[in-house]
Amino acid sequence: MLASDLLLLAPALAALVILVLLRRARKTTVRDVDVAKLPPNPILVDGSNVLYWGDDPSWHVVLRVLRNLEQKGYAPIVFFDASVGYVLDDHYYNEAKIAGLIGVPARHICVVDKGVVADEGILAFATDHRLRIVTNDKYRDWRVRFPHADKKGVLIGGAWRDGAVKWRGSL
Repeated sequence: MLASDLLLLAPALAALVILVLLRRARKTTVRDVDVAKLPPNPILVDGSNVLYWGDDPSWHVVLRVLRNLEQKGYAPIVFFDASVGYVLDDHYYNEAKIAGLIGVPARHICVVDKGVVADEGILAFATDHRLRIVTNDKYRDWRVRFPHADKKGVLIGGAWRDGAVKWRGSL
């Protein structure tokens, strides 16, 4: 191969390298939750909201809420804000890191991109798949766009009190 041939290929190779690097650097979006493998009896959990059900933000509270849901026969799909790792630690947490902490498959966890409003992703996913949402958020600013959240029984609230999950309403 001649040097002139390499010069002709250089821009194409550079573009290919840039595309590969951008793809690897991309954070997870809502589309990355594996909808083809939704478990039986799925329920959506606003993980960033549940973190605050106790006195202080805690993985322990999220873990207990998820186990309680599983004991009731639900399969949680958990959404988090991009900042979740910084709430409890000093760096970004991806789905794989969170999966190890809360015992949910990484394919059923979504950490939304930085700058993306998690509420919109949660409501879009719940609407698309007709899922109930475990959260204390009322999503008032989103109900016109996502009337699914306004349906009775879609939003399920709770709290962490005296070492146990206390549900508001029925599951």
